[in-house]
Amino acid sequence: MALREQELTQKPRTLRVKVVDKSKEGEPVVNIKMPVRVVKFGMKMAKAFSPQMKDVDVDWDAITELIEDGTVGKIVDVDDEAEHKTIEIWVE
Repeated sequence: MALREQELTQKPRTLRVKVVDKSKEGEPVVNIKMPVRVVKFGMKMAKAFSPQMKDVDVDWDAITELIEDGTVGKIVDVDDEAEHKTIEIWVE
């Protein structure tokens, strides 16, 4: 099996989060790379113990399901014009 074919058949292993501050010449202010297993655990803990997570209008179960189903690529793309920031989350 060629390397590219192997990459396509493997489950996603890494979640990437990047926040870019456009007011600072587009420099990333956050650039996180973490194992998917840690992300799933962290989301469960955050939902259980963080009051702020309960108020956010995001379907965390749907995001977890996308990750578990093996979705690869961008899953969140937010452009906050008021704060001059872009937030991207993707799985690779």
